[in-house]
Amino acid sequence: MRRQPLSLAKIWGELRNDFRAGKDTRFTSRLTGTSSIGSGADYHYRSESQFLHMMERARGYQRNDPIVGQGVRRLVANIVQDGFTLDVNTGDEDLDNDLKARWDEWSGSADACHSEGEFTFSQMEQLALSATVVDGDMFALPLANGTLQTVEAHRCRTPRSTTKNVVHGVLMDDSARRLEYWLTKEDLNPNQPLIKVSDILPYKARDPKTGERQVLHLYQPYRFSQRRGVTALAPVSDTVGMHDDIQFATLVKAQMAALIAILHERGPDWRPTGDQQKGDREQDTVGGYTKTIEGVSAGLEIFGDPDEKLSAFSANIPSPEFFPHAMMVLTFIAINLDLPVHVLLLDPSNTNFSGWRGAIDQARLRFKQIQKWFAECFHTPIYRWKVRQWAARDPSLSSRLEAENVRLFGHRWNPPAFAYLEPLTDASADLLQQRNALNSARRIHAARGREWKVVAEEIVADNGMAILLALAKAETINKLYPEAAVHWRELISLPTPDGVQIALGQPQQQQQQDQPPANDKTKK
Repeated sequence: MRRQPLSLAKIWGELRNDFRAGKDTRFTSRLTGTSSIGSGADYHYRSESQFLHMMERARGYQRNDPIVGQGVRRLVANIVQDGFTLDVNTGDEDLDNDLKARWDEWSGSADACHSEGEFTFSQMEQLALSATVVDGDMFALPLANGTLQTVEAHRCRTPRSTTKNVVHGVLMDDSARRLEYWLTKEDLNPNQPLIKVSDILPYKARDPKTGERQVLHLYQPYRFSQRRGVTALAPVSDTVGMHDDIQFATLVKAQMAALIAILHERGPDWRPTGDQQKGDREQDTVGGYTKTIEGVSAGLEIFGDPDEKLSAFSANIPSPEFFPHAMMVLTFIAINLDLPVHVLLLDPSNTNFSGWRGAIDQARLRFKQIQKWFAECFHTPIYRWKVRQWAARDPSLSSRLEAENVRLFGHRWNPPAFAYLEPLTDASADLLQQRNALNSARRIHAARGREWKVVAEEIVADNGMAILLALAKAETINKLYPEAAVHWRELISLPTPDGVQIALGQPQQQQQQDQPPANDKTKK
């Protein structure tokens, strides 16, 4: 068949240096669910039924998959650990202590901080982060009675009858600023469509007077135009299914391989012998035919016919390709949960210490980002709400907060720090940097998730408190027993820098009494 020559225009068009990603080829599949001229992030999950189905599928992975559920728990455990700690800094020390005591009392009581009276604030931290990872987002409503009402993502929905600018329950103005969140009154049947606007309760996104958030929406967007969160398991939805299929197929192969298989090798002089009964026999009739089912038992011995060799067959289950392929699939799941695969499996046997340390260091970069986001979107708005509420109910506190040089919402959240992977080596490296002027103390502590100013103040305050206690106790002992001459350093052991030694001497008067006369020739 003769090929038609290409036209000059076609040849010239193919010579242009365009981006290949902008064209459909056999290596790049045709895009679906998107506009060829570009679209906002909300367009990609515009179908509410598919959006909710994706959310429920991710919840199913968490419930039933042996890897995904454990991976989510491992991620939350690394980020939240024992919880975030509040450091109040209004400029008034007494006020700081008062607000910190109020927060500790409120956050530690499930009846005080949770609308259902079931979870303390620390427990809500863990569940909120887990819901954000699995569902994509979640909501918290600060109530007038001082408690938090937690709302799961599937309850934020859009009635079909509305014509307003609403994206899956988020009402926006013309500038895409959130105005209201529409939440269903009660959990509806997932198969039941939400038609009436009267079936939802609208909540103002912000307080019209103060501008403070009245609905805390926890989600981690990928784009500026994204109004709802998407499950972190969306990219590995197929991968999780592949992992299940691999495990199931391997299990079936192992079961089949466990059956008895005997290979008969017969020579030229083979001749059959009488029937050998190997176990109890049963007769079964199927479709008009009768078949014999012969049982087997432990220690079964089978004899071959003359000039016949018997050999047992055993399949290689699992095959050598199973383990690397399964590890690759698990790696895909782990990295989408921001975890090294060795942490996901709690098994570092496939790497050495350097590999383990490198993976942990990279993972902690992401952990710190999530901690910062979590504190800004969850902890800080809740603390600001509680301070306003306490001030509104306590006039004396309100007057103190309105005093000059007092920062009304002055505070910071200290995320859980990460322990040294190799404590002696890591601490020595920090000390070496500071002693040799390779780095400043504030930067060294910042790299460890601490603030040098706060650490220095705490060190001085703690040492000062210990010294004052030791001085007071030494004075008390010396009054009761003057001959003891107890020095305050004998009552306390303060840490000293490496290479520095402190010798405790006797009081001056006692030293003079103990010194020998000038003409005394006795060896000291």
